[in-house]
Parts: sequence; C-alpha cells; structure tokens
Amino acid sequence: MKKILIIRLSSLGDIVLTQSAVKAVRDDFPDAKIHYLTKRVFSSIVEMFECVDEIHYWEEKYTLLTNLRKLKFDLAIDLHSKLNTFLIKSFIKAKQTATYNKEHLLRRQIVKKKTDITISSTVGLYFTALGKIGIKALFAEPRLFPKKNIKLPNILENEGHKKNIGIFPGALHSTKQFPVEKLAEFIDSIPTEWNCKFIIFGSKAERGLAEKLNYLTETIIVDICGELDLQQLVTAIDNMNVVISNDSGPMHIAAALQKPQIAIFGATHPKLGFAPLNKKAVILSADLKCQPCSLHGSKVCPLDHFNCMKQVSAVDILKTLKIMLKNSTHIEY
Repeated sequence: MKKILIIRLSSLGDIVLTQSAVKAVRDDFPDAKIHYLTKRVFSSIVEMFECVDEIHYWEEKYTLLTNLRKLKFDLAIDLHSKLNTFLIKSFIKAKQTATYNKEHLLRRQIVKKKTDITISSTVGLYFTALGKIGIKALFAEPRLFPKKNIKLPNILENEGHKKNIGIFPGALHSTKQFPVEKLAEFIDSIPTEWNCKFIIFGSKAERGLAEKLNYLTETIIVDICGELDLQQLVTAIDNMNVVISNDSGPMHIAAALQKPQIAIFGATHPKLGFAPLNKKAVILSADLKCQPCSLHGSKVCPLDHFNCMKQVSAVDILKTLKIMLKNSTHIEY
C-alpha cells in the first residue's frame, strides 16, 4: 500500500472519532502516504491527528475528483458511508475499497425500542472497515495533539489560582441542550472559595444562549462564543480544568484531549455509540425509557415533557464537579 485515501466529510465529533482508525492504518502501513478527504472547515482537526500526510477539501468537486483519480490510490477507506461517498469511491477507482458498518438500522431500532442491543462506540464501527482489509488493530481511544504557540485572546490567559471551567451550552438540536436556566443555577451554586472561572464557548449561532446565561447568572462569566477558530478552540479546551457540555462535537474534542469532563445527554443516549471515550469523563443522563428519542436530537420533545433534561439537576453537576476538583487538587472543600 503506497497511497491510501480515508473519507469522512463531516461532522466535527465524527471526524474526531476517526483519529484512532487513521492511526491504526498508519501503524499497519508505516511507509504509505495517507490522504484524508473532508470539508475545509474540519481540516485543522485532521492536522491534529499527526498521522495524515495530505488533506483534500470537499469542494470544487469535479476538479477534486479528477485529481484524486489521477493519484491512483491503492486503497480508499470510507468512514462516512453515504451516497456521495459511494460516488466518490466509484469515481476515483482505488484498487481496493473498504466501508465501515454504519449500523444505521440498529440505531433506528434502538431509538424505536425494538431491541436491547446497544452500540459501545462509533469508533468500534469505524474499525470494522479496517477488519475488511486485514488490519487486526486493537480498539483505541481517539487522541488530538494541539499545535503549540496558538495565540488565544487575552481574556483566556491562565490565572494561576483560578480553575478554568469550560461550558458549552449549545448543541445542534434543542433536545440535546441542557436548559440554560439550570446551567445558571449550577454556576451560581459554586462556592467562591472554589476559585472557578467560567468560560462559555460556542459558535456565533450560540451567542444568544451565552447572552441569556450571562443575564440569568449573578456570577461573572467569560463569553467567548464565535471568537475562536477551530485550532484556538482545541487549544482553549486543552487549557480547561474541567469541560461541561452536551452531546456535541466539543464533547469529543475534550475526550480526545483527555480532559476531566461532564457530558450531559438528553434526547440522545450513550447506547447509540456516542459516549465520550475518556476515562476522565462522567456522563449525566436521566436514563428514561423514552431515551433515546432520536439519532441526533430534534427541535422539541416528542412527548412534550423534556424530562430527560429536567431530571438532570444543577446539584448533579455540582456534586460531579466537586469530585473532579478534589481529584485534581489538594484543596479541601
């Protein structure tokens, strides 16, 4: 194998989760040139894998596909498994192809409560593609390696006596978002002697959530939503003492950086294979019979009660954070 193409077009968390599969390919074919096809916005994440030689962007598609075909790949590994990635494989004509077992039907059955089978991790599914080409790699947790000397806004500079608590209040869909009112309750319940500094992260689209959180809390918080590029975001997360998030892309970034983290699940559920792969992670979920109600979340609770999030309390987060801070310091609380 001299040239290998790995395909995963989106999204942020899914791309992070491909890292360990890519690393396994690198370990099995140390002399091969590994290419990765994705959207330009995610390229900096792939750069942090530290095992990819060249990144191609899913844009100007005819020119791109023509150039990929000319490269004459020995192997194309599809870690997306959609119609457009099938067409990509068909066009570039690699000598050999392998596609991961997406288990879409099983996930639908889990959502519809038609099976008791669960999916341990999406990463395990990615490794099914490697098995098809004879790579007998052991399952590994994804890892990211942030670039050094990334400049962050001054407001994020470390204060030696403070503990940086990074909070991501957003998620792609509303039913995956822990209520902002309860986040505010949690923040205001933190004793001042814990010396916590709260940083609110998110995209420009989540500025409204941050503004609402700022309005509801009596505690001073730092709102950095929409002000960081992806490299800066990873570096900033790496500087946090604890990361609190919903089921989202940043949750998987924090896991790949092995940060102490609190992951809150609502409409989705770890049994779909989306749990953070991190021994320092604590998952908070109400574990109701109606969970999960969808694969990726939705606008409103289909049962109109949203108990999956309502039954996770501010006290639950407070108690978890207290344990994490105790484990990382010698301060008595």
